[in-house]
Amino acid sequence: MRLESNRLYSVILTIFSISLLLTASFIVGCGDEGDPVTDMVNGNGDKTTEPDPTEPVVEPPVVEEPKVSFKDDISPILAESCATPNCHVAGHFTGLDLSTYDTFKKGGNGGAVFTAGDGKGSLVVKRIDGSQPPQMPPGGPPLDGEQIQLFIDWINEGAENN
Repeated sequence: MRLESNRLYSVILTIFSISLLLTASFIVGCGDEGDPVTDMVNGNGDKTTEPDPTEPVVEPPVVEEPKVSFKDDISPILAESCATPNCHVAGHFTGLDLSTYDTFKKGGNGGAVFTAGDGKGSLVVKRIDGSQPPQMPPGGPPLDGEQIQLFIDWINEGAENN
């Protein structure tokens, strides 16, 4: 019985040795499974990776400044200061009706009052900033610098019905 016991021990020891050898070979063959500190930094564990000069550089998107809105910015100023009774509404002697975008864009008896893309050169800006008489609105408080700048910006941005 002792002989069988020795044989069994020898077989178990051989199987254990082979298993140990295979496990060690597998671990060595797999290599580094990642450095946790480096993986948290760049996600790939490669501490020496340089950017590939052949890869296109992706620039972050440019955030555009919000456009001036006719509906939200320009129309309220026109409604408060210009498109009032006895002023620039339908039937006014100048033919300039500032109560809607379409009639504002159409202009009056003298033609268009703004040219999209030319804020400072547009007649409406020249009248509200006082550089071309008569200053508008007549008899009322003049528009402030911020309001005038809204008109200039809106016209420079294309004077859209937005």
